[in-house]
Amino acid sequence: MNDNTPNVAVGWRSAPRTRSRSHTTRLRDFVPPLVAVFFVLLSLALFGAGQPMAALTLSALLIATAIGAAITAGPRHVTIGMAVVGGLIWAFGVTGWAGPLDRAMPDLSVLMAAGAVWTVGYICARRRGALDIAWAGLVWGAFVYCAWMFFFHIAQSMSNQGAGSIADAFTSRTDASLLFGFLALIGATRVLHVVKQMDAEALARAEMIGRLLSDALGGLLLTGFALTCLVLAGSQVGVLLASAVILLHAWWDTRAISTREHRGFVIKIASRIAPFAAVGLAIWGVALGWLHDETVASGVGLGAELPRVQRFTAYIGSFLQQPVFGHGLGSVGVVGAEATTLQNAKAMLAPGGAQNVLAHWLVEAGIAGFLAMVAVLGAIHLRIVTAMGQRGAVRTFLRIAIAASLLLVLHGATDSSLDMPGVAWLYALLLGAACGVATTKSSQRSADKPI
Repeated sequence: MNDNTPNVAVGWRSAPRTRSRSHTTRLRDFVPPLVAVFFVLLSLALFGAGQPMAALTLSALLIATAIGAAITAGPRHVTIGMAVVGGLIWAFGVTGWAGPLDRAMPDLSVLMAAGAVWTVGYICARRRGALDIAWAGLVWGAFVYCAWMFFFHIAQSMSNQGAGSIADAFTSRTDASLLFGFLALIGATRVLHVVKQMDAEALARAEMIGRLLSDALGGLLLTGFALTCLVLAGSQVGVLLASAVILLHAWWDTRAISTREHRGFVIKIASRIAPFAAVGLAIWGVALGWLHDETVASGVGLGAELPRVQRFTAYIGSFLQQPVFGHGLGSVGVVGAEATTLQNAKAMLAPGGAQNVLAHWLVEAGIAGFLAMVAVLGAIHLRIVTAMGQRGAVRTFLRIAIAASLLLVLHGATDSSLDMPGVAWLYALLLGAACGVATTKSSQRSADKPI
């Protein structure tokens, strides 16, 4: 049994076995994840919930949603890790390691809400049929958001306000490109899953179009509008990095069916070239991001060093002043202002803060906070990778979690501090669902139950 067999898919609406038991899905199973999806999409509509008031309000709503999900699901779905991570975040704030609470509270609430969203995704994936509904809600809701952003931009372009950019309402075009690239990856994953199902069922070509339009319509629309918005955001680096990750993920997810004996010559050649093309696009995007900072206008005042090098050097210098626990959450703006000089002013005053997730997190949380974050994310990914190595595992949802991590790593090392709460919550939702799927498959395998 492999991940291309349609009756073993968990967390996807079109799986036949899931449909046969869909009547067992109770209202309390899928309402909390749908509510969480709504609040995450609302944060995107608020341009990532970058403003403190929006971040605090939505964090409270997401935490309340997670508590409701845990209560309705029962204690057996609450793990020790959830309590430990929640306790660490509280201790981080109460002990003063996070810095002054009036400044750190928005970031602390975002971290707590990310854990809450992860919990909702985890519980949802362990309730049969609930993830199907939540995933459909996420895909269609994200499509509505991207379509709204696109037509709003078109309306502005046709009015007297001028064309502008679709990224004007965001802190920087980097934030917009990261968000739309993320959504394009989600849409493409849905389409790839349906493609694999059609191949497993050996559908005739005449039936494939009908299946795509019925089962993958939301994914197709989301991918198309998200990529269009990504291009309109005007970030060449964002386009390159998103293209690299989507191409690499598509090759990885369809490798088992694209290399079969009966495949045509063109498909086999494309399968061989795709990973090298993806790596090339990623290297191009990272190099271009460091060599050409899209947030800094060319001209007088740049200095001899590259803007990103100036910015990275300044923030790392500030980190070395308090290397263990950092300057406190929410302090990157203050630290950046103190590190600004006449020589690096043009680079430091560019929007987006440190524009590097390593520098940003080291400045605010120090080595202790950075290692804690790496430990949590490392444990999550270890669980996902372990599940992928199991025989008969359903890898579709596990792969998108790893692909999303790759996209964030590339942006975080190139042009973004990853400090958009909306993106963090969307990422946490995917990781939680992937861990839930991985845990479900492990428990089923240990019990020798058919999947």
